[in-house]
Amino acid sequence: MKNIGIITDTNSQLADFLKENLNMVFKDYVNINNYYLNELKKGEYINDDIVLVMLDEKAIKIKQYMKNIENVVVINRTISEKVIYKLFKIPANIDVLVINDINQTTLETISMLYKIGVNHLNLIPYENDKEYSNIKVAITPGEKRKVPQHINKIIDLGHRLIDVSTFIEIMNKLGIEDKKVGKKLIKYTESIVSLDNGIKDKYKELFSKSEELDNIINFSNDGIVVIDKSNKISVFNEAAKKIFDINYDVIGMNIGDVFDESMKKKIDSGEFSNKLIEFNDKHLNVSKYYMKYFEEKVWVYFNIQEITYIKKLEQNLSKQLKQKGQIARYRFQDIKTNSNIMKNCVNLSKKLAKSDLTILITGESGTGKELLAQSIHNESDRKNQPFIAINCAAVPENLLESELFGYEKGAFTGALKEGKKGLFEQAHNGTIFLDEIGDMPTSLQTKLLRVLQERQVMRIGSENLVNIDIRVISATNKNLIEEIKRNNFREDLYYRLNVLPIEIPPIRHRKDDIIPLIYFYMNKKLELEDSVKDILSNYRWPGNIREIKNVASYISIMSEEIVNETNLPLYILKSYQNVDEEINIIQSDVDLYKVLKILKAIKEHNNLNKTSGRSNLYKYMKLQGFNINESEIRKILVKLNGLNIISSHVGRVGSKITYKGNQVINRLENRF
Repeated sequence: MKNIGIITDTNSQLADFLKENLNMVFKDYVNINNYYLNELKKGEYINDDIVLVMLDEKAIKIKQYMKNIENVVVINRTISEKVIYKLFKIPANIDVLVINDINQTTLETISMLYKIGVNHLNLIPYENDKEYSNIKVAITPGEKRKVPQHINKIIDLGHRLIDVSTFIEIMNKLGIEDKKVGKKLIKYTESIVSLDNGIKDKYKELFSKSEELDNIINFSNDGIVVIDKSNKISVFNEAAKKIFDINYDVIGMNIGDVFDESMKKKIDSGEFSNKLIEFNDKHLNVSKYYMKYFEEKVWVYFNIQEITYIKKLEQNLSKQLKQKGQIARYRFQDIKTNSNIMKNCVNLSKKLAKSDLTILITGESGTGKELLAQSIHNESDRKNQPFIAINCAAVPENLLESELFGYEKGAFTGALKEGKKGLFEQAHNGTIFLDEIGDMPTSLQTKLLRVLQERQVMRIGSENLVNIDIRVISATNKNLIEEIKRNNFREDLYYRLNVLPIEIPPIRHRKDDIIPLIYFYMNKKLELEDSVKDILSNYRWPGNIREIKNVASYISIMSEEIVNETNLPLYILKSYQNVDEEINIIQSDVDLYKVLKILKAIKEHNNLNKTSGRSNLYKYMKLQGFNINESEIRKILVKLNGLNIISSHVGRVGSKITYKGNQVINRLENRF
């Protein structure tokens, strides 16, 4: 077996990192040895087939320890693919401080960044004796301790990875042609930005994403205009061209060359929202916002709507609400659950349904807040009266007010000539459900507060109050306490809404429901393999019930009779195959080698149908001659159970290895 030597100044984390980096491709094919300059003695020779050094000057320095200097390879290093996106999020032409351990490696880092295509920034090398008070962003490969304290935006590249060009040079020198090594190298290249290809492939991907974004912006019926701090136009979508009667490309032009003096004066003030502006006999509703990066104004964003379009949108929305009907379709018996925590939520909701007090339902997106609201209405004394639902986040701000409160005839340009009854009035004697209440504009929160206090509404353009008898149920997936702290939500409104609070638990806290719900939503009779049940039971389900429906539909299409791992959506499998995050969490707290020993012991007990409780694992480890105490085992089991690497059970069953647990075993076995 061939030998590769790595020479660093001292025995450091960098030395271990480089060895681990080489093992990602060459493990089981070469021996990798570490040598340290501060420990090498005169007359001592390094006989490895290849010797790696970090810098050209180090190659000269180690000449006295080498019989054949041709065996020395200077390592080319690059960065992880994950980091490159952070760098490209930084706006162009910003001064960025680059910091490494010494001046030479700092300059090397800058050279590497330019080589891979990071050329939109002003990269400034750090020097110890200089001041950098005006710089707010820093880039460093693992030297955060050297970053000046006033800099709060630090992009840590971590230890730089060995570039593919160095691996190829080593393989050529050692004559390695094994296909397995080649496959490992291909897999490795997917995780780095190659110095040879630079950012070409990534540029193609970013270009594709840019095209997608342009298409999305052009689908909007609102005019969207963005200008940079030099007044150059960055975005001017098709709707904006139509509104301003422009039929040529204006991207890159100065905004003063596109708008006349009159229009420039109208939009030249600071930020504003829903400002009525006249342009060529058109009435426009314009909002202007500053887009900032580190508190510096970088872009200005304009959103423009024609009043005639708003009128059409309002009429269409009203028509849809009428077609949708004013009834609640769901009842408590429609809520499928085996989970005690969800049963308690349903029982609480049934009790609160009999009251007329205001209810606030909180829970993550997709947990079924509207289903619960409809069930509460159908359980209440108002069940034969209207149930009116509106999503406060889905309706534009300038329409939401008129939809909720209504308006008198002639209240504003484009209003229906007969006026309009608002949703609060339509819900009279029944229930109004305000979904996504956390997204209600602050300008409307004050009016809503009056409705809750007085049970009266005033239409837009009217001076008369209308008495209403309604039950209000609201819902949100936001933390309203945090929104209050950010001044996005009124504190007094929160306490008016939160009279009877109900929190719907996310599906990951209702593990007893996951598999039954998958079966319930599958549109044909199928059987899930145990490994599939394990994966689905331990997946986090960020989309909750909505995501379960989607996955059940996918499984129904992909499967015949038995559902195996290949029939699951790829993103779910990937969430279990990539266990880097879990391993990082574990190693911050416990010894990874001990974790591997514990996991393998549990797996062996599982295979033999033996109980894998803490005391049994301790006895097993003792027989194996492995030094670990019961408290350490308990700590490791708690950690692994919290990460769904094992599932722990009280009693004789003990712990079971999950699908993710097997992935962790495979990954750790490669390390040790």
